[in-house]
Amino acid sequence: MSEAVIIDTDPGLDDALALFLACASPKLEILGITTVAGNLALSGTTGNALKLLHYLDRNEIPVIAGCAGPLRRESFEVADIHGKDGLGGAELPSPERQALDIHAVEWLGEELLRRPTNTVRILALGPLTNLAHLVESRPAAAKRISGIVAMGGAVREAGNVTEFAEFNIATDPEAAAIVFGSGIPVTLVPLDVTRKVLADREWNAALLAGGGRIARMANGLIEAYLRNLVARRVAKGASTHGLAAKFPMHDPCVILHALDPSFFRAEDLPLRVVTDGFERDGATVIDPHSKSLVEVLTGVDGDHALAFILERLTALP
Repeated sequence: MSEAVIIDTDPGLDDALALFLACASPKLEILGITTVAGNLALSGTTGNALKLLHYLDRNEIPVIAGCAGPLRRESFEVADIHGKDGLGGAELPSPERQALDIHAVEWLGEELLRRPTNTVRILALGPLTNLAHLVESRPAAAKRISGIVAMGGAVREAGNVTEFAEFNIATDPEAAAIVFGSGIPVTLVPLDVTRKVLADREWNAALLAGGGRIARMANGLIEAYLRNLVARRVAKGASTHGLAAKFPMHDPCVILHALDPSFFRAEDLPLRVVTDGFERDGATVIDPHSKSLVEVLTGVDGDHALAFILERLTALP
């Protein structure tokens, strides 16, 4: 029996692979894709979601554009990693359809209220702005969510935009704090585990050799990330000598957990999101005084996770 899910995303190279993986699984009934500004401006993330679903022949899944920026601060983007188009320059045909003519928060509220309580889970791949807005503006609808699985944070490891903060949380830490404190069950998929599910060029070659056109596209997206990673290091004046470029499966780990949580180990931790605008801004810290108890993934069987992802992606046409 399939599980009803809504994917909230900001595609994004790893978001694209997550969508490929989700669409490859009959276990997930994808009710809709809601988009948010994050890796790109909202027009870019929404356009990418439409293109990716069109490439996957899943045009029946609605795309709904959401928040164009964080709740209470300016946004920033990471085009140096994802490319100016967010997809590493991949050539994807544009679909004729457009996003629905309704804001994602309004659509989420209506969708949740028309379905039984605790029957829809949210898989969040980007900043949590849409979901925080839902909690604040449509609390009755938000309370019907069965749970949220969100990629974000760095709990016991260093961040990736600062020493302390991970991109999704750092983009809108106020939103993350609202979602964590909402009472909705949250499973956090932090860098602590996503950095342990790393695709290298050998894995990517196996993906290309074993799959069809979707695997070929996934291979190209990963290769674009690896090229951009090297270019980023060069631009910063860092040495690339001995660099073993690898693609961290950040967002695919959210889908992986939804499909089979046994790949991961988890702890219930009291988390606080730092929102003070100073050095640790955007950090997700363990705070015994925090009232936000979050299920945090703290361990993963990386080899088996990669094998599972490879199997699913190469099975696609």
